[in-house]
Amino acid sequence: MKAVHFGAGNIGRGFIGYLLSKSDYDITFVDISDFLVDNINKYRKYKVITLSDSKSEEEIDNVKAVSLNDSEKLEQIILETDLITTSIGANNLKSTGKLLSNLLVKRFKQGKNKPLDIIACENALFATNILKESILDGVSEDFKNYVEKYVGFPNSAVDRIVPNVKIKKELPIDVAVEDFYEWDIEKNSVKINKNIKGADYVENLEPYLERKLFLLNGAHAATAYIGYLRGYKYIHEAIKDKFIRNIAIGFHKEAIQALSKKHNLNIEDLNRYSEKLIKRFENFYLQDELYRVGRDPVRKLSSKDRLITPLKLCYNLNMKYDNILYGIAAGFLFNYNKDEKAKEIQESISEKGIDNTICDVTGLKEEDLLVNKIEDKYKELVAL
Repeated sequence: MKAVHFGAGNIGRGFIGYLLSKSDYDITFVDISDFLVDNINKYRKYKVITLSDSKSEEEIDNVKAVSLNDSEKLEQIILETDLITTSIGANNLKSTGKLLSNLLVKRFKQGKNKPLDIIACENALFATNILKESILDGVSEDFKNYVEKYVGFPNSAVDRIVPNVKIKKELPIDVAVEDFYEWDIEKNSVKINKNIKGADYVENLEPYLERKLFLLNGAHAATAYIGYLRGYKYIHEAIKDKFIRNIAIGFHKEAIQALSKKHNLNIEDLNRYSEKLIKRFENFYLQDELYRVGRDPVRKLSSKDRLITPLKLCYNLNMKYDNILYGIAAGFLFNYNKDEKAKEIQESISEKGIDNTICDVTGLKEEDLLVNKIEDKYKELVAL
C-alpha cells in the first residue's frame, strides 16, 4: 500500500514514517524544505535512533520525497495513494486542507473510486476534523458525496517525544527519538488502513486525546515554562527541581481528577500513566531543550490547547486547578528572544498590560474569574 505523509520533520520521519515503514507502506514524504526533500531522495533511507539506557538504531528504507511546490508530482502521488497522514503543526491544517481539496478533486474527476484514509497526526484535539472541514469547504455536492463515500477521516492521538538532540549521525536525515510511542486511531472512521503496526484502534478517541493533551503536552509545557524561569536548559534538569516537580505532579493530579470525572476513567490507570510520563521527562538521553517544548506560547496558551483546556474543564467541574494556573502564568513570562511568538506576548504585555494580553491569547473574557486567577499567579511568579 502507498502512503503520503505531509511533514518530513522529526515527527514525520521518527514516528509516523517509522510505523508506516514497519507496516510495509511505500512512503512518500511531502515537505516545503528543499534540504529534507533533496536528502531523502538522495539517500532513500534514514536511521531512527532510540535514546534510552540501551541505545538502538533501526534503518527505514525505500522512502522518497516530493516538494510541496511540485504540483505535478503532488497530483500524481495523491492519485495513487491509499493513505494520507500529516505532522505539519495544527496551524497549517487549514491551508493543507485547501491543497488536498484541489488534489482530491482531480482524483474524483479521473474516476479514482478506490478508498483512502486521511489522518492528521497533530498536537490538537480532533485535528482530522479540522482538515476535513477545510477540504470540504466550498466544494460541489458531487465531490462532497464522493469524499463521504471513498475517504475516511479518522482522528488520532499521537505521542512520541522527538527532540532536537545533538548526536552523531551518519546521514543528515537520521533522527533521534525516545523509546516510547503511542498512536491511537478512531476505529469506526477508517476505510481501509486497519492494520498499521504499532497503532491502537479505539472506539472512543476523546479520552485518549485529552489524556495525552493534558498530561503530556500540558504538564510538559508547564515544566518548560517554569524551568525557563528558574534558569534551566533541559527538561530532565527542570523536572529534578523540587518546586517544578511538585507543580508538574500537581498539574497531573488536577487534570486526572477532571479526566476521570468527565470520561469515567480509572484513577489508578491515570496515575500509572502519570508516573510513566514523569519518568519520560527525566530521560537524560533526550537532552530535550525547554525552548523546544515551550516554543510558540501563543498557540500553547490558546483556548483549545494544552493549558487552557484542562483549566476550563477543572473550573467547570468545580475542581482544583492551582498547579495548572502556575503553568499558564509561567507561559506569559516565557520571554525567550529567539521565539517570535514569545516576543509577541511580551510586546502585548508592555503595550496592553497582562490582563488584556491574557484575554487576547487565551480567549477568556475580561470578566472571567480565571483571568484574575492567572494574573495573580503571574504576579506571584514575577516576585519569586
